[in-house]
Amino acid sequence: MSKILIIWNKEDNNQDLANLLTDIGYDITVVFNEEEAFKATNELSPDIALVDTSCPEINISNICKKLKLHSKTNDIQIILLTSQDSPSEEILVGADGYITKPFSDNILIATVNAHLRIKKLLDILYTNNSELAKSLYQLNVLYNTSSQLAGTLDKTKLVSIMNTGLEKSLNFSICLALIINNPEDATLIVNSLYEISERLEQALKLRAIIGYKSLFENTELPFELSIDNVKVEKYIKNDKEQYDLTVLEFDSLFSPISTSDKFFGTVEILRENEFSGEDATCFQTVVKQVSLPLESAILYEEIKKTNIKLEKLEKLKSEFISIVSHELRTPLTSIKNSLDIMLTGKTGEITSTQNNFLSIAKRNVDRLSRIINDLLDLSKIEAGKMEYRFKPLSIIEPIQFVISTFDNLAEKKNIKLTLDVSQELPQIYGDINRIEQVLSNLISNAIKFTPENGEIKISTEEINANSINTSLFYRDPSVINAKHQNTLRGSYIKISVEDTGIGINESDIPKVFDKFQQIESSLSREVGGTGLGLPIAKQLIEAHRGEIWLESEPQKGSKFSFILPIMMHDNTFLLELDNELQYSKYNHSNLALIVLEEQITDTQCFINSIIKDISAGKINIIRKGDKCKFFTQDNNMQIILSNTDRVGANNVIKRLKRYLIDNSSLYLNHNLNLGISIYPEEAITSEELIEQAKKSIHCIFETNKRTEVN
Repeated sequence: MSKILIIWNKEDNNQDLANLLTDIGYDITVVFNEEEAFKATNELSPDIALVDTSCPEINISNICKKLKLHSKTNDIQIILLTSQDSPSEEILVGADGYITKPFSDNILIATVNAHLRIKKLLDILYTNNSELAKSLYQLNVLYNTSSQLAGTLDKTKLVSIMNTGLEKSLNFSICLALIINNPEDATLIVNSLYEISERLEQALKLRAIIGYKSLFENTELPFELSIDNVKVEKYIKNDKEQYDLTVLEFDSLFSPISTSDKFFGTVEILRENEFSGEDATCFQTVVKQVSLPLESAILYEEIKKTNIKLEKLEKLKSEFISIVSHELRTPLTSIKNSLDIMLTGKTGEITSTQNNFLSIAKRNVDRLSRIINDLLDLSKIEAGKMEYRFKPLSIIEPIQFVISTFDNLAEKKNIKLTLDVSQELPQIYGDINRIEQVLSNLISNAIKFTPENGEIKISTEEINANSINTSLFYRDPSVINAKHQNTLRGSYIKISVEDTGIGINESDIPKVFDKFQQIESSLSREVGGTGLGLPIAKQLIEAHRGEIWLESEPQKGSKFSFILPIMMHDNTFLLELDNELQYSKYNHSNLALIVLEEQITDTQCFINSIIKDISAGKINIIRKGDKCKFFTQDNNMQIILSNTDRVGANNVIKRLKRYLIDNSSLYLNHNLNLGISIYPEEAITSEELIEQAKKSIHCIFETNKRTEVN
């Protein structure tokens, strides 16, 4: 029934008007002043107000404004009853229409019905707008919640973000999130508008358990839960008021929280106002949103736990190998020295039979020493503790040294060692001791597996990355080849050790660089070995950003080749970055990479000036004890900071900026751009660190404007 409020002149009370509208079927309320009108509007929410302009106790324009204000939907229809044929604009402000007195019953009824239709349409519009606004708000909350969920792998934070999203979108009174890791680790997270009583807390625990068990009525429960095993975490917004058991009568929405293959928990929200169908849809959407991030978080947690276990095992293995190797070295050294002395005859004359047995013993002691050295090297490499001392060098130096070492051994088997090397090759940037170790292993193997009167050829050449057949690195080119096509670039020195030995079957070639792997043959059983030399050589070459591979044919010989990048700024910087990154990974420490790019507007370059000032101690941007390396090329500079997180890197940048501002007069017409990346939070490989730093590049200093850019 439509409600009509009549505001009438008390002295001119016209009961006929009220009776007419009542007879039609309207709910009529009559008042005689503003106070009564406002009270009726608040309590009854009338659809139409008929206002008599002749009423002396009201201000027409004022009452129109206030009636709209007091109306819950602000769309009450106000019709003025006036004796003026053309009422002034001042009177009509705020009114929706007017009727001139005297008026006929038909005109009054027609006008009232017309405004009731308008009122109905306005109510529909208001409802639709409200629902649309609510839907848009919920969509916005869902979007923001989704963005936040994607930003963490912490399960507790994910549940907290979900609860916040539910609160914002559905305005709950209480939210119950039951998180079950195992029967002994179940937590009920209670987010409540008001404090909850003790008996309500127990009731909520019981409600959560019952809700959990209801999900598995016809199947076995993942976990058996009791009320005593469930911990409660409460987050109360307002502790001045308290909920009691009556809250259990509130309307509620309930849902399980599950990942693709694992049950995680349940969530239920309660509020006094009834939830709509759209609310239920929003609720389910928020809960589903958290499922995928939770699955990632659980997987991440499992991987993290597994990695910790593997790291512990790896550390124990490395420590065991190191301890055993060191414990063996001391007595072996003593045995070896004693055998050497005995074989020289200093302890007395020895017979030929004794000499034969002592020589066998010495060969086996030497072999055991090599095994221990291989184990120690492998342990260092895998633990990231192998030290590399990179410097510019000619590849001829290690080749000539190793050849001179093995000349006598080759001569004993009448094996011809030939060199095909160019003296004009460019320099490489490497660790000469590690390169000698690789060459020693390859030439030693070649001598071992080449029959008497054979030949071993060591050759070198300069080649371009495009001419390298990367399918030789691995026997599964479809998986690995593409990777190396992208990483190999520029020019390399190729070193090959080719023999006329027994060769290797094609099916065995992929195994030669596997640890503890020996290719089965009568000769390999005769000469022995650990099967560690080639895997160590491979890792040493890869630490130089090179590659090693084998080409072989049974009974014709083998050719081991490896490549090392020619020394350039990029290679030098990458090798040092690799080395520092390996150190950071092993020590679980941060590493910061800062990239500076100079834009020059005159002929003076000040990147080099900055480096000179740093070296001379004029710029104190690096604190004492900090491990730092600088690299420059043209107008670019890279700074590698070990044991440095983002805070430490930002401090270095602040000190550099302060120096530049203080000395801006020395460096006119220059712009300086800077980028930064941090291991492991932003990148885990050298390439990723460089790419991230370049992505973050922005201007920090403009001397031509004498300004510092924040």
